[in-house]
Formats: sequence, structure tokens, C-alpha cells
Amino acid sequence: MNRRRFMESMTGGTMAAISQSKLQGEWFMEPKRNEMSGKFKPRIGPNKVDIFSSRDPRIDVDLDNVLWNYGQIKKRVKVPVMAVVKANAYGHGLIEISMALEKAGVDWLMVGKLQEAVALRRAGLKCPILNFGPFEERDCDEIVGLDISQSVYTDDARFLDAAGSRLKKKASIQVDVDTGMGRTGIPHKQALPFIENIAGFSWAKIEGICTTLTEDPDFDREQLREFLNVCAGAGKKGISLGLRHAASSDGLFHPPEFHLDMVRPGIMLYGYYPNAQTQKENRWMLRPALKLSATVLFIKELSSGESLSYLRTFRAAHNMRVATVGIGYSDGYAPQLGGKAFVSIRNEKYPVLAAVTSNHIMVDLNSNPDVQLGDEVTLIDPQTDSGLTAAVVADWGGISDYKLLIGLSGFLPRTFSKKQEPGVAPA
Repeated sequence: MNRRRFMESMTGGTMAAISQSKLQGEWFMEPKRNEMSGKFKPRIGPNKVDIFSSRDPRIDVDLDNVLWNYGQIKKRVKVPVMAVVKANAYGHGLIEISMALEKAGVDWLMVGKLQEAVALRRAGLKCPILNFGPFEERDCDEIVGLDISQSVYTDDARFLDAAGSRLKKKASIQVDVDTGMGRTGIPHKQALPFIENIAGFSWAKIEGICTTLTEDPDFDREQLREFLNVCAGAGKKGISLGLRHAASSDGLFHPPEFHLDMVRPGIMLYGYYPNAQTQKENRWMLRPALKLSATVLFIKELSSGESLSYLRTFRAAHNMRVATVGIGYSDGYAPQLGGKAFVSIRNEKYPVLAAVTSNHIMVDLNSNPDVQLGDEVTLIDPQTDSGLTAAVVADWGGISDYKLLIGLSGFLPRTFSKKQEPGVAPA
């Protein structure tokens, strides 16, 4: 695609996410304790550059707020919690978030890719981990050897049984049942014979069974009924299914019968709600945890009629002062925000101009002479009264806060602040 077509695709309508977190192998962020500051500093894995410019965009995560949100969930549900830390913990930092939750006593962690589960084990986490993502035959020795519970819904489950036999160690399996989501899972009408087959394995144990709700309240109830029918059918045949779970963040707002034996909160751990209505109500008093910042790299005076960016996307109607800020879509700042979002500099809000480019955005300073080179620019602010929470910023771009947060690059440096004593969940 040539530059013109590429830029037109960015500036017109929804574009597929350009930057995804690079969560592979040695690229995972590992915690590095700075005893003087009391903060966790990010470090890139072996043989990779671990120096960040002071003018690079950056993320600050308040771990106390994550633990507050976890505590709010624990107060309201009467069953174990499986914390969803997939997609780099929704952009917040897989290893550090998982460590904090484990110290707070979380029952389970759930990831969406095998490499995430492996990274957690290599980082020393001991709590149960469910990989909800795919696997291959060649992965099975590592899955079993690292005590990773694997979601299954195809005949590939037999590879886990074979790995267990080789290692002389029971493979942990959780059956994924499709009750209407249509994404993954053994269709519920075919689930019972599938479960019977797995129950006959010698070296694999079913320790859970799950389904994913569509978040359509009426259909969710139908899904729950079909799911429980599968569970009851297995029970009649004397098959133990372990933990039954179906409720993600949205399901926490359903009646308690949806909570079954465990719940799987995701976005709520990070201070946001599953939909606009629950976000507005904020009944659980959640606290956003992530701040996204960048730096003013350059300031220019733009005369009336002059233009900015590729294809001259923006043209000045009057003389103006414009700042170039060091963040772009390669960092995960959504391209849909160009010409729609605002940022904060020195506690004043300024509009984002033109298109978001790979490494830069441009901001109208409203002729304010106070803004200087090197000033911090806040793009996402966890303070709910800032008007820059991820929910607000995402709404400007016509996307969800899920997409905004998960799209933040895994390569951005992250710092993690924590004042509360480890292992203490908020009351």
C-alpha cells in the first residue's frame, strides 16, 4: 500500500489496530526493584536494549489501585476469582500486575496466549494459571511441565494426555464449551461425549469447565441453562468437572447464580467497567490505574494557510502555536484520536490536531506561550476528575477503553508504584 492509501485508511473511519503489545519470549518486561524510590522499574529481557530516552512516551501504573479494584470485587462475590491478565494485563504490564495479584491472594490467573503463561512461570509465579489460548502438540511438554492449566475443545486434548504420560505428571485440562458465543469451544450439543472421552484419559485431569457469555442479558440466561445442562449430564455419568465458570466483568452484574464456582474479571481490575451504563453508575467505586505520558519535542509557529502532516490533513485558519508531541500509533496511541482528542499540559487541556502519525501527534497550544520544550504531556490520566480517563479518551475516538488500553505497546517503558504492603488486599 502506498503512503497516500495508507494515510487515507488512517484518516477515514475505523482502522485495524496497528500496534499490538509485543509479548513474545525475552521481550516481556521483567520487574527490577529500585530500593531507593520504592518503585518497580522496567527492564527489557536478555540481549535487548534497556535504555529509554527521557523523552520517550511512558506508562505509570498504580498497583494500589489495581489491588483496590480486586478488593472491591472480592467484597461482592462469594466465589474464587480468576483474574484476567491477558494482552499484557490490558496494557498495564503482565508480570508486575500478576505478581501484585498473586501477593494479594488471587485464586487464579487467566491468559490468552501460551507465551504469557510461560512468561509468568519463568518470572516465578506459583498460583494456578489457565491458558485460554491455543496450543500445539509441540507445546504440551512445556504446558504440563510448568503446571499450566490448558483450555481444550478439540481432539488436540489427547496431546496433553500423551505429554503427561511422558513426564509422568498429570496434565491439567479445562473444557471450553460454546453455548452461543461462536468463537471457540466445543458446541454444547457435542460437549458431553467430548467430556466423556477426556475423562477416560490416564494422564490428564479435568479441573474446570467454562463458557463465554455474549453479554446479551436475555441470551446469557439461555447460555447459562445450556451450560448447566452439560455439567449436569457429566455429573450423571460420574464425571467430576472441577470449577465451573462463565462470568467475566459483565457477568459480575448478573444475579449470583451466574457466578457459579468462580468469576473471571478483566477490565474491572484495571478500573473500568464493561459497558457505558455501568461505567456511568460506578457502583463499585473502581479506580483507574494507568497514566500515559509523553513529552513536547518541538514547538512551531504556524501561519494562516499553512498545513500539517501527510496529505496536508490540517490547514491553519489563523496564526497558531503548535507542539509536536513524541507519541504515535506505533506506541499504541489510537489513530482514531487524531483531530478529536485532548491532552493536558501544565494542567491545561489542548486539542490534538490532524492525523496521528507513527511517532508523533501535533497539539494546538491556543497561542499559549507558557508551554515549553520538554513539558510533560498527559494523554491518559487515572484521576476520574481529570477528564482524561481511558473511558473518556476512547469515547472521543469512537472506540472502547478495552481497545485503547490493550493497544498500548508492550515496548513502552512502565513504572509501577505501590505504597500498600504486599499481600494485603483492600478491605
